[in-house]
Amino acid sequence: MHLKKVEIQGFKSFADKIEIDFKEGITAIVGPNGSGKSNISDAIRWVLGEQSVKTLRGNRMEDVIFSGTNSRKALGFAEVSIVFDNKDGLIPVDYQEVAITRRMFRSGESEYYINKNSCRLRDIKEMFMDTGIGKDGYSIIGQGKVDEILSSRPEDRRIIFEEAAGIVKYKTKKEMSEKKLEKTNENLIRIEDILRELKRQLDYLKEQSEKAKLFMELSSELEELEVNLFIRQINELEEKIKEIQEEKSKVQMEIDKISNNKEKIEGKFNLMKDEIEKLDTSINTLQNQAMEIIKELNQKTNDAKLYKEQEKFLIKDRDRIYEEIDDLDINKENKIFEKEVLQKENIKLEEKLILLKKEYTEKNNQLMELNKKIQEKEKQIEKEKNQLIDSNNLISNKKNKISNFSSFEDNIIGRIKQLEREIDVLEDSIENSKILIKEIEEIEREKNKETINVNKSLTQLGIEETKYSEELNELYKDINKLKVELQGNISNYNLLKNMEEDYEGYYKSVKNLMLRCKNNQALEEKLIGIVVDLIKVEEKYEKAIDVALGGSLQNIVTKNEEDAKFIIDYLRENKLGRITFLPLSTIKGNPINISEKDRENYNILGLGSELIKYDNEYKNIMEYLLGRTIIVKDLQDGIAVAKRFGYRYKITTLEGDVINAGGSMTGGSMPRVSGNLLNRRLRLDNLKKEINRLSYLKNKVEKEIKDTKLKLDEITNNINFENNNLQKLNIEMVKIENEKNKELTELDRNLGFIKKYNEEISKLNKELIEIRKNKSQFIEEIKLLEEKTLFLKESIEDFVLKFNDEKVIRDEFTNIVNELKLEINLLENKWYNNKEKVDIIIEEIENLEIIKENKLVENEKNKENIKYLIDKTVNMEKDIKLLSKEEEDKNNKLTMLKNEKNSLMKDYYLEQENLKKTNEELSKNERLRNNWSIKETKYSMELNNINKKLLEDYELNYYEALKLWIEIENLDYANNRVKKLKNEIKKLENVDLSSIEEYKKIRERFEFISKQHGDLLSAKKDLEDVIIDMENKMKEQFLYNFNLINKEFNQVFSILFDGGKAELILENENDILNCGIEIIAQPPGKKLQNLNLLSGGEKSLTAVALLFAILQIKPTPFCILDEIDAALDEANINRYTNYLKSLSHETQFIMITHRKSTMEMADILYGVTMEEEGISKIISVKLTDNLEEIAS
Repeated sequence: MHLKKVEIQGFKSFADKIEIDFKEGITAIVGPNGSGKSNISDAIRWVLGEQSVKTLRGNRMEDVIFSGTNSRKALGFAEVSIVFDNKDGLIPVDYQEVAITRRMFRSGESEYYINKNSCRLRDIKEMFMDTGIGKDGYSIIGQGKVDEILSSRPEDRRIIFEEAAGIVKYKTKKEMSEKKLEKTNENLIRIEDILRELKRQLDYLKEQSEKAKLFMELSSELEELEVNLFIRQINELEEKIKEIQEEKSKVQMEIDKISNNKEKIEGKFNLMKDEIEKLDTSINTLQNQAMEIIKELNQKTNDAKLYKEQEKFLIKDRDRIYEEIDDLDINKENKIFEKEVLQKENIKLEEKLILLKKEYTEKNNQLMELNKKIQEKEKQIEKEKNQLIDSNNLISNKKNKISNFSSFEDNIIGRIKQLEREIDVLEDSIENSKILIKEIEEIEREKNKETINVNKSLTQLGIEETKYSEELNELYKDINKLKVELQGNISNYNLLKNMEEDYEGYYKSVKNLMLRCKNNQALEEKLIGIVVDLIKVEEKYEKAIDVALGGSLQNIVTKNEEDAKFIIDYLRENKLGRITFLPLSTIKGNPINISEKDRENYNILGLGSELIKYDNEYKNIMEYLLGRTIIVKDLQDGIAVAKRFGYRYKITTLEGDVINAGGSMTGGSMPRVSGNLLNRRLRLDNLKKEINRLSYLKNKVEKEIKDTKLKLDEITNNINFENNNLQKLNIEMVKIENEKNKELTELDRNLGFIKKYNEEISKLNKELIEIRKNKSQFIEEIKLLEEKTLFLKESIEDFVLKFNDEKVIRDEFTNIVNELKLEINLLENKWYNNKEKVDIIIEEIENLEIIKENKLVENEKNKENIKYLIDKTVNMEKDIKLLSKEEEDKNNKLTMLKNEKNSLMKDYYLEQENLKKTNEELSKNERLRNNWSIKETKYSMELNNINKKLLEDYELNYYEALKLWIEIENLDYANNRVKKLKNEIKKLENVDLSSIEEYKKIRERFEFISKQHGDLLSAKKDLEDVIIDMENKMKEQFLYNFNLINKEFNQVFSILFDGGKAELILENENDILNCGIEIIAQPPGKKLQNLNLLSGGEKSLTAVALLFAILQIKPTPFCILDEIDAALDEANINRYTNYLKSLSHETQFIMITHRKSTMEMADILYGVTMEEEGISKIISVKLTDNLEEIAS
């Protein structure tokens, strides 16, 4: 047996499906770090059942599914398959080739397959037990497994030894047996508890069942007596109700007579009442009018008083105004005197100001002449000083400029030389760019052609994808619709089925009997079935048959009278009610014989028994029930048929209307309800057919969805492939375009620089000529300016000496002019102040005259208002006299109307008394009638209660109860006996009728479980023997193989270390199956010591020696070595590879490695690379390639 191949899709970095074929011997898998080569060993470990996320180098199990990259979408599942060559039959299955598959979806669901057949993870684990293959075996050895051997506690290290010793299967079976034993012990405890409980129940139920039997005997006698007493009470109550109704009729006649008389009295009374209401209306009207007059009279009186008060106020106000006018005249005279004084003072001030201003003008003119002369001389001096400063500044500026010109000249010459050098370099770069741009454009044309072809392919694929996507969406809509419809029908079917199984809608007695039959085989065997269960009816006849059969639908068919009698006795004993039975042995049908002519002429659809389906053995039953019932289309046809046969037969229509024998008719609306048993059966059949139809359609659509999804997946894969190609082309085109643009930009930039540099050189040459010219000119100008400066200095010094004497005379004149100006200002201010006061006084005088004028106008208005108020008061007094007269007239008329009303009220009160007496007489008779009605209601309620009690207690109506009628001779005895029976039944307390049957069932169950208890005790003994036997075998086999491995370990250690020795030690030989295993090693030249005291390299090589020793003793069909050579130095690696080569004859090795020495010994070499970021790919590698390049 060996590993033939592995297929990986969507696992970690293997986004695309890859297949790796393995041959016998040594295969090496190489590749750079991060390329995904260790994901191959993880994939094999995963498919063999590894459940540890940590071992698979993830955080959660979903991490094994390809999670996507920048250019690739994440996948929804991961799938790994490994195929074994099983020609030697090492795997215990009848196949020469065994394929193990594990598939996991992002939702967390996992699927396992063996040769494409679904299986459990447990099946895979059991298949590889004790072969070294599996998640706990030693067929996959990575750095983690080596570290596990090195760092584990001794007791945790034994897993690998148990696998090598071949006791894992025994250990698993032992654990399963122990679990079974534990389960058996639990079952024993539970069964013993049940037996104790059942024993307790049996004692209790025995007592209860005896009580129930006594209850049934007493209840049967009570029913017979109480039903007959009920019938007697019903008869007596009906007689009483009849008598009451006759008395009530007499009283009603008297009430009608009194009511007629009352109507006449009420007519006369109402006429009087209307007349009184009219008088009241007139009186109220007059009273309102009188009130309005009084209100107006009071208003006029108040207004007259108000006018007189206003007149007094106006006269007083007139006197006040006269006083204010006199005050205004006195104030005006005072203001005129004050104005004249101020005007005289201002005339004197004006004369003085004229003299001062004349003197000021003369002195000021002299001062201005002096200032003018001085200013001219100051300007002359300032001008010459400025000329001197300007001359010195010019000399300094021109010297600076000469210095700057010299610096500019040197800089320009240096810059011109630099620019000429850069132009030479740029011209060489331009030639290179032109050649490179031509090469890039040629590559760009080729890539454009490829892009056009890929886009054409994508367009076609997009059309196909849209088409299939739309088809898939429609199919999803169809499947969702079908699922909803199917689920609805299934729910309705289950609901109706449950109702059917629970006998919902059946009579209580039928329901009770059928439910009891489920647990009583003897009872069930006595009946054949309910009529409704024995027939099938087409939907169009359902109403007609339902109405025709009525309650007979729930009749029960039996084989013979004996069976019917047995069930009736059972019903009576258990108080389950009454049922009609139809024994096959006695029931004979007598169907109507209708001629074909009558059927045709009268549109007869057939007899009821002809329009239903049933087994032939029930023919007599169906003809008995429906053979004399004619079915027609409608009531019109039914009437015609009834007349034809002289109303001798029952006729039903398809609408459910009925013409009974004798001519009575029943009809109207007939709602469909779930309680309609025939309709329910019909609906169940229809729903079953519809469920089958919808299920077929659902499966069909699901297959179409699956086929469409496969097509769509294929198209999507092609689109992804083409998109990847297009993306690669686009990336290449972008790179080409960027490279081309870069070169074009560089070319334009260089040409721009050359143009710019040439322009700059031309400009610099012009600047150089101009600078040299300016420099010569400035040297000549400086000589002239220095001569002019010397002359200006001498002139300024002479002029300043003469100018100082004139300034002293000017200062004296300035003081005189300022004193005159100050005095003038003071006199002018005083004059202006006086003038302002005069203006204010004039304004105040004018205001006083205006106020006086306003007061005179106001006084005139007062005079007019006084006259108006006097006239108004006179007119108001005239109105008051007229209103007083009108008030007197209204009061007289009001008195007359009140007298008329008082007279009418006397007659009104007399009629009112008469009406009161009539009402009292009517009320008296109505109370009498109500009393009779109350009695009638009371007796009717008693009657209803008795009927209800009869129905509730015994499921009988009055007419059904009459069939049980027996004349009671001694009524008192019967009543007393009923009371006594009820007391005896009451004393029984908490009677459980089901306890009789329950006692029987519990007793049977107790006997059955007692037998089970004995069986479990035997099973427990067998399991304990099996566990002891397996432990002995495991100890023997483990110890034997452990000693072999220990011996081989010492030899392999010596070979790999080129000397030294090693040993495996059991920590507790008394507990071989559970104790830890210690590793002791002694490398050459060192003392014997514990594994933990060795160096890192020595530990790794010791672990490798142990694994190789196990492979020698019990070779595994294949072994994956995942970089376990990483920690070995060059000397050890050679010994490692040599020993590995010797083992490859028995075991197929697959190595994941970076080491050149390890690669060289491989028969086959595979490389793992990532051409696309994040996507691992397998490539073939020639063994002649440079191995160092491959490893890197």
